[in-house]
Amino acid sequence: MKFVKRVISALSAAAMMFCFAVSAAADNNLKEISQNTPFRMTVLGDSIAAGYGLEGYVRENEPCYNTASYANKLAEKYALEAEGNYFNDAVSGATTADLLDLLSDTEVSKHVKTSDTILISIGGNDLLHVLLGMLEDTAPTDSESTEDSEDSSQQAPPEGSLNIDPLKIAQILSTLPEKTEEAITGFETDFENLILRLRQLNPEALVVINTIYDPFEEFEQIPMIDEIAADAIGKINEIIKNKAAGSDGNDRYVVVDIAAAFEGRNKELTNIGSLDIHPNADGHALIFEQLDKEITSHTFTTWIIDPDASSRAQAEKVEEAKSYSRVMFAFFFMLIIMITVLFLHSIHNFRNK
Repeated sequence: MKFVKRVISALSAAAMMFCFAVSAAADNNLKEISQNTPFRMTVLGDSIAAGYGLEGYVRENEPCYNTASYANKLAEKYALEAEGNYFNDAVSGATTADLLDLLSDTEVSKHVKTSDTILISIGGNDLLHVLLGMLEDTAPTDSESTEDSEDSSQQAPPEGSLNIDPLKIAQILSTLPEKTEEAITGFETDFENLILRLRQLNPEALVVINTIYDPFEEFEQIPMIDEIAADAIGKINEIIKNKAAGSDGNDRYVVVDIAAAFEGRNKELTNIGSLDIHPNADGHALIFEQLDKEITSHTFTTWIIDPDASSRAQAEKVEEAKSYSRVMFAFFFMLIIMITVLFLHSIHNFRNK
């Protein structure tokens, strides 16, 4: 009797396992695909990443998806849809500390978590706030401007240049090295925390960080400003490059050296002639080329619903149904035999009593 029960239990378990296998196979409609362009991209950073200064940019609606910024050009090439699988969360004027705070935003952190590519342009404002603040400090006051305009013997400065008191410049330049060093130290701390937070949110994504170009490369209006800017920007770029490798020896992010690409052409590729440090359309086009070259050297993988799965699954289900029917027929046939044997065995025992 015990033997018969064990046989019946074994047959039942086999039938259940077969049914589970059939069901799992039928539901396997996903397909893995790989390509050399991102499936989902998020852009973070400052006004450069936001596209400030380009035609079509609207500050009240930043970042603008209608400009020829490097981010928008990349999204267009990769056939990514704004606010669908392409998100530009850059904020004009943002420092590294501001971006770190922004990662606490629910929507932004969601974009970061779900993207396979994250592009970052940051660090310029950490330093440029100091340099641009100096330019504001050196600008003539209203009273000075009025006195200059009343002095008919004084020739008006050329367009695009600054009418600056040399004594005021000397005073400001004497404090500038100390201020830039403070800015660099603050950047290094904030930048490290930024990378740690990014990798907490998304350990697997390709993170690409730009070095900072030097818009003051040929800036002649203020003596020594080009040398001070070159030194400070160089230090920030060294921090960006040196922190790419993690303590485990693996790269935490990839560096694209925009500074090197702009070298010798900063005046041509920015609006510095109008006292605007942002890249012009040609500058954004060059950044696009540099980033595209790096991004497309990587492979991106995702899973999609197989478009051929429905017809193939239908054919598989027909075959599986046939196999299932044969197995179940054999199972029930064996079960009937066992029940018959048990019944006859019971009658035999009853008569012998």
